[in-house]
Amino acid sequence: MIKKATLVVAFLFTFSIFLGASWAATDQQAWVQETDSSLKFTYLEAIIHVKIKNNNDHVEYFKISQQYYQTNPAINWTLKWTSPAAVKMAKYINTDGDYGWPIQPGQTKEVSFKVVAQSPSGGSLAIEPAYIARNSSIPNQFWPLINEPGLTATWFFPNEIEYLNPNLELQLWRGKFCFWIKNMDTTGPRVQGIVRAPIVPIDSKLVYSNPKVTYLDDELPWADTAAWDVTLYPGQQKHYSYTYQWPEGASGSSTGKYKSPSVSTDSKAQNTTTVPTAGTGVPYALFAVGAIIVGSGVAYAKLFR
Repeated sequence: MIKKATLVVAFLFTFSIFLGASWAATDQQAWVQETDSSLKFTYLEAIIHVKIKNNNDHVEYFKISQQYYQTNPAINWTLKWTSPAAVKMAKYINTDGDYGWPIQPGQTKEVSFKVVAQSPSGGSLAIEPAYIARNSSIPNQFWPLINEPGLTATWFFPNEIEYLNPNLELQLWRGKFCFWIKNMDTTGPRVQGIVRAPIVPIDSKLVYSNPKVTYLDDELPWADTAAWDVTLYPGQQKHYSYTYQWPEGASGSSTGKYKSPSVSTDSKAQNTTTVPTAGTGVPYALFAVGAIIVGSGVAYAKLFR
């Protein structure tokens, strides 16, 4: 028994070394935890327009989630307006109650709404600027050189509502995002780096950006992640806006291949997810293999948050 156990350990050790060597020869990427950033968000808003069909034989409801857990810290949103007017729901996940819409059997409803990001303490980002980072970076164990990737993006699936309720078919999702970033260092020198769109829908098309993006980041293969190469002088602020549309052709419920739920709504982010993360974990069999991979220094989930 002891010999068998020894052989198993030896195999796992050899396997982990092989994986580690394999990782070194590929384009795997790790993100190092940052202490802070000279660039901070002083404003972030989203105007969302959706078209949803009720395929059930009775009335259904859908509502707005005002929390986004894929960043560190999580983003809480203030609901500014809705069109048409939303009604207050019977139960809620948002602190001040949930607002949404009824949709009758066979009906297709189109709605729009605007949300503005709060500071980590719940106030205005203009008063309390925040550095918004992805929530899956790792402690720094590299020396003496490390990559500088710039400000990072986070991703979500727009059609997550189909997972929460398969009777609701999302036919169109369009989101316009606007944000300001400011160089908080007022004494100099100037700072330079990459700024990515902080929130990006997967399997969607970038249809507008101002200023024009420097490039589309291919870190996530099925997301057109907007990225800008920026220079900001001491105390300077810059404004960015961008719009995504889902699905890419805007002619159906999904492009098919990536039709799967997201992790950005409250109820789902706190429980299960189709995207494995440090917070939600992975299926046990994958976790057992993942433990070996992570032990070898390989980033298990480069692509997601």
